[in-house]
Amino acid sequence: MVDFAIDYTNLHEINAKLRTLAKQADSGSGGAFRELGEAGAAERRAALGTSGLSTAFNSFYHHSKSRTAKAKEGLNKLADSFKAVSDLFFDHDSRISGTAGVITTGLGLDKWLSTKATHDKWVADKAKWDAYLASIGATQYFRDHPNESIRHVCHDPEAPAWCAAWIAKGEDSAPPKPGDEPPKPDDKPPTSYHHQDENGTIDVTVELDKNNNIVKETSKITNPEGQSYESTTTYKGPPEWVDDVPGAGKDGKPGRIDARDYSTVTKYGDGTTSTSDYTINTDGTGTMVSHAGDKTEHYIRDGPKGEWRRDPKFADADAGSGKKGHPDRDVGKPPPGGRVN
Repeated sequence: MVDFAIDYTNLHEINAKLRTLAKQADSGSGGAFRELGEAGAAERRAALGTSGLSTAFNSFYHHSKSRTAKAKEGLNKLADSFKAVSDLFFDHDSRISGTAGVITTGLGLDKWLSTKATHDKWVADKAKWDAYLASIGATQYFRDHPNESIRHVCHDPEAPAWCAAWIAKGEDSAPPKPGDEPPKPDDKPPTSYHHQDENGTIDVTVELDKNNNIVKETSKITNPEGQSYESTTTYKGPPEWVDDVPGAGKDGKPGRIDARDYSTVTKYGDGTTSTSDYTINTDGTGTMVSHAGDKTEHYIRDGPKGEWRRDPKFADADAGSGKKGHPDRDVGKPPPGGRVN
C-alpha cells in the first residue's frame, strides 16, 4: 500500500488515550484522595484532625471534581476531533492509493494484455510463414532445418528443388520468420488483486467485456484500525478513444482520452456513501453530479486535465432551499472518480 505521512495508528491511539483520560476525569483522581473526598463529614474530620481542615478539603475536592467533569467533556470532544481527522485523511489518502496504478498494474492486467498481444502476433506471423512454406513446398525442409534461411539455402549450388518456386514468386516474397514462440499468457485475464502489509489491505476486482476492456472496477482499502474505503466505478460501454485532444498529452500537448461516461459509488471511512455520475465530452471537458444523502452538488471541468470545480449555474440549487450559493467560497473537493483520462 502507498505509505502516507499520516499515521492512522497514532491517531487511533491518541483517540483511545483521550477517552481513557476522560473516564479517569469523570470523578477526579482515584485512591485515598477520592475516598476522602467522598467520605462523610465526621469520617473526613476524624482523618484530618480538625473541622477547619475538613471543610477546606471538602471545598477543594468538589471544586476539583467540577473542573475534571468539564475536562471529561473537553477530552471527549478532542478525541472526536482526532477520529474525524483520521477519517478525513484516510478517505483522502485512499483516493490517491486507489488511483496509483493499482487497477491495471498491481492487478497484472496490463502485463497480461501485453503478453497476449505479443503471443497473438507471433501466432499470426507463424500462420503466414507456414502458409508460405506450404506454397513453395518447403514445409518438411524447414521442419528438419528450422534455423535455416530461404535465401541462404536457395543460393547454394546444390539448392533443393522447391527453391524454383521461391525464385518464381520473387526473392522478397517470403514473410518474416516468426522466431521462437514467446511466453503464452494464461487463458483468462486476472480480474482480482489482493495486497496486505503493515499498513492494511487493498482489494481490487474488475469486470471485463468480451474484448478484455474494463467495464467495472471496485477497490477497497482497509487499515489495521478497521477503517475502510470502497469505490466502485461502472463504465457505460467499452472505451471511446479520442485522439489528438488539445491539452491531453504531456506538457499541454495533444493526447488521447477515453470519453466514456461512468458512475462512481463511494463508501467512506465514516460509513457515509456518495454517488457521482460523470459525463465526458470528446474535447475532455465534462460535467459531474454528486449525490450524498439529501445533498446534490454539480461540478464541471474545463479540459482533459482540468480540476473538477463547482458549477456556478447550480450554486443556489446546491446550497439548498432558501440559501444563496457561492461557487468560489468554502467549496470542498469533489468526490472521487473524476480521473484524468
